[in-house]
Amino acid sequence: MVKDITHATLFETLMSGDIDGSPYHLHHDYQCIKIAYDTTEKRLELRFINDDDRIVLEFKQATIASFRFNPLKLRTCDTLISFHRGEFLRNNNLHEVTEQGEFYFLLELLEDDAITVFAKQVLLRKSNLNS
Repeated sequence: MVKDITHATLFETLMSGDIDGSPYHLHHDYQCIKIAYDTTEKRLELRFINDDDRIVLEFKQATIASFRFNPLKLRTCDTLISFHRGEFLRNNNLHEVTEQGEFYFLLELLEDDAITVFAKQVLLRKSNLNS
């Protein structure tokens, strides 16, 4: 099951919703187990799991704008607390989309850890852990 959230409403939470009729809530029901960035494909991927399902949050043609993690607390920062599409400041003006067609997304985890990223496409993929 796949959901394209690239054009999500500005500042609307992307923490919960449904993917093809199957509900999800990334804060309450899932634990982030992996964050990886592929420089060749410019793809940022976050993996979340619960007892039954896996959700992969994939940013395509992604450029990380900021990345803030406290290495002493990495074992306790597996819970996403905020995720939305936002605006960015360029030349003293707020923008939603870059000249290259990239959207700006903000993710915050526990312990004040955060990632901001520009991406041309953002997908949520949900699957059963046993599949």
